[in-house]
Amino acid sequence: MVDNVSWTHGAHNLRFGINFRFYVHNDSRGFFGGNIVNPIITFQRTLRTAGLTNLPSGSGASAPSSSDINVIQQAAVELLGLPGRIQQAFPADFVNNVYGKGLETVYTRAHQYDSYIQDEWHVRPNITVNAGLRWEYNPPPFDAKESLVPNGNIAGGVPVSFVKADGWYKNGNLGAVGPRLGIAYSPDNKTSIRAGYAWMFDTISTFQVTAQAGKVPGFALNCVSQINTTGTITTSAGCATPAGMTNRISAGFPVAMPAPTTTPSAALSQPAYQPNGVAPSVGAFDPNLKNPSIHEWNLTIQRELPGSFVTEIGYVGKRGTHLFRAYDLNQINPNSAFLNDFLLGRQNAMSGCSPDGTGCPTGVTGQNPALLRSLAGCAATGTCSLLNSNSNDFLQNNIGDLATQIDQGNIVNRGFPGNYFRPDPQFTQIFFQDAEGDSYYHAAFVGLRRRFEKGLTFGLSYTFSKSIDDQSIDPVGAATGGGLSTTNSVTPTDIHNFGLDRARSDFDNRHVLTVDSLYEFPFGNGKRFASNIPKWLDYVIGGWSSTGIFDYQSGEPYTIYSGSQTANTEHVSTALVKGPFDPGHLQTVAGIEGPVMYNVGALITTPSDPNFDCRNVIGTATYFCIPPPGQQGSGRNTAQGPSFWNLDSGLLKNFKLTERFNIQFRAEAFNVLNHPNFNNPRNASSGTPRVNNSLFARTCCSTSSLPSSATVIAIGEPNRVLQFGLKLDF
Repeated sequence: MVDNVSWTHGAHNLRFGINFRFYVHNDSRGFFGGNIVNPIITFQRTLRTAGLTNLPSGSGASAPSSSDINVIQQAAVELLGLPGRIQQAFPADFVNNVYGKGLETVYTRAHQYDSYIQDEWHVRPNITVNAGLRWEYNPPPFDAKESLVPNGNIAGGVPVSFVKADGWYKNGNLGAVGPRLGIAYSPDNKTSIRAGYAWMFDTISTFQVTAQAGKVPGFALNCVSQINTTGTITTSAGCATPAGMTNRISAGFPVAMPAPTTTPSAALSQPAYQPNGVAPSVGAFDPNLKNPSIHEWNLTIQRELPGSFVTEIGYVGKRGTHLFRAYDLNQINPNSAFLNDFLLGRQNAMSGCSPDGTGCPTGVTGQNPALLRSLAGCAATGTCSLLNSNSNDFLQNNIGDLATQIDQGNIVNRGFPGNYFRPDPQFTQIFFQDAEGDSYYHAAFVGLRRRFEKGLTFGLSYTFSKSIDDQSIDPVGAATGGGLSTTNSVTPTDIHNFGLDRARSDFDNRHVLTVDSLYEFPFGNGKRFASNIPKWLDYVIGGWSSTGIFDYQSGEPYTIYSGSQTANTEHVSTALVKGPFDPGHLQTVAGIEGPVMYNVGALITTPSDPNFDCRNVIGTATYFCIPPPGQQGSGRNTAQGPSFWNLDSGLLKNFKLTERFNIQFRAEAFNVLNHPNFNNPRNASSGTPRVNNSLFARTCCSTSSLPSSATVIAIGEPNRVLQFGLKLDF
C-alpha cells in the first residue's frame, strides 16, 4: 500500500507519504537442507552383494584387477535387482505434530511499514536544499504456522529447547529513523556543486528466514533402511522399516518408506550431550537482530567545458554498520592442554614415530600424549589407532580437524565434560546470524562526457576506490542464508576475533575505467560529405555509425589459506608469509596448463628443513607456510587477483524505408580482441588458494567475464562473440 502527498507553498515543496508492504513467501521444495522428499533406492555392492564366488582370479596381465572385480560385482547387483538401501525424507507438520509426505514448505510472512517527510526548499534561484526524514518499522518476520526459536541462550552452557514464538527474533527495530540532507549550488551557469548525506536502513531477506527455518531440529526426518548380504536390516532412529526389504526389485522391494514412528516435537528438546556429528545441526537468529544501516555522503562538482564537453569530479563515502553475518556459534577452540599434547604428537610424527609415541626409529624415544590418548578412548600405553590414522593432521598442524574427529566419539563416557570441545554439546553446528558486521567505502571519481554533436558522443569515467569490511556478504543473503564452509571467503576466521578478517572486501576493485563512444560517419544525405547523392548511393554509403565500449577493472583481492585448521574448527587458517610479501601476477609456467598467480615449488615435507610445511615462490625469498598449531596466518585478502579488461564494438547501418519505417543493420563484436580474463584462485574452476593443495595459485582453465563474476553482474564475454541482426523501427 503506497500513498504520497505533495504540497507546494512559496519556495517550499513538501512531500510526505507511506509505503506499507506485506510479503507472503511460501517456499516449497523437494530438496531442503540435504534432504530429498522423493524415495531414493540405492544399489551398492558393499552393502548387498550378488554372491558371485566364481570370478576369475590369478596373476599376470590377463588377470582382472581388483577394480575390475568391483565393477563386475556392482554390475551384478544392479542387473539382478538387489538394492541395498532405500531412503526418504519426511517434512514436519509441527502444528499437528506429525511427519507427512510431499514438499517441505516454509510459510514466511514479513511486514514493512515505512513513512517519510521531505522538503525541497529553493533558498535562492541557484541554491536548493533537500531535507527529509524517513522512519522504517520492520517487525520480525514470522511463520504463518509456527515460528520455533530457542528458549534461551543457545550457546550459554545450559540446554535449550525450541519453542513457539511470535517471530523469528524479538527486536522490532522501532528506532530506524534516518535523516537525509542534500544541497545543490550553482555559482554560475556552467558550474554545479552538490553535496548530500543519507542514513539508510535495510531489512532481512525472506530467503534468509526460510533457510533458518529449515534448520529447526525436526524440520525434516531423513529415514534410511538398508540391508546387507547376510540379511541384516537396519533402520534409522524414529523411522519404520518397510516390508519386503529382503526382496529383489522384481519381487517387491519397497518403493517408499512408511511414515515415521516418531513425532516432530520429540526433536525440539535434544539431550544435553550428543557426540559431534550425531547431534543435529541447527540455526538461530540473534534475538536482538538489528536492521543493517548505511551512512552515505558525497560531494560532486560538475563543470561545462568548451566543445560540448562536461566534466565531473566527486567523492563518495559509505559506512556500513550492523551488517548481516553468519557463523558457527559452536566453534571449537582447542584449549592449552590439548594444544600441548598435540605438540607432543607432532614432535613424535616429525621424529619418525607414530603420533602416539610408538613405532619410533632406532635411537628415538617417543613422548606420550596422555591427554590425547584419554580423549580418543585409548589405553595409557600401546597403540592409539585414532591418533595414528591422523598422522597427517599432526604434520600439517591441523589441530582443528583432530579435535573434531575426537569429539565425534563419546567423550563423556571417557570421563570428560560434554562441552570440552563444543560450547553447546546439544548440537553439532549452530548456524547463527547476527547483525554486527562492519564496512567502509571511499571512492574518488572523475568523468568526462561529450554531448551528442556533429555525429559524435563520447564518455569516460574513472573511479579510484577502496572497500574494507570484516565479512563480505551478498546483499540478498544467499551466503548468510546458506551453509558455512571451512574454506569459503565468507566464513569468519575466528568468531571470537572478527578483527582478524578486517581487510579489503572480496569485491574491492581499486581502479575502474570505462570509455564509450558513438560516431556517425559524415557521409550521405544531410551529412558533411556526399550530402546530395542519389538515393540508391545513399543506401550504400550513408547512415553508417560505429560504437565502442572499453572496460577495465583492477583485480580483486583473495586470501591465501594454509589448508589446515591450525587454530579452531571455524575455518582453515590463512597462510603464514615468510620473507617479503609478493602480491602475485599472472604468469605462464612450463608443464602447467593455463596461467598461475605464483610459480611455487612443492610443499616442503622434510621435517628437518627450516621451511617445513612451506612452499617457496621460486626465485624469491618468499614462502607461504602452514602456521604453527594454535596460531593464525598473515591475514585475509592479502593477495591480488588478475585484472579484467574487455572491448566491445559495433557497426550500424540505418535504412530509411518510409516516414514511419526504418531498418537498422547491426554487426556487433563482444570481446572483439578475444582477450582472456581469468578468475583469481578463489573462484577458479581448476585452482585453489590453499598452499597444501597441488593446484595452489592456478587460475586455469575457465576464463571469466569479470573477476568478480560471483558477486557482480557480468558485462563481458569469455570469448569473442560476433552478432548480426536487423532491427525494425516504426
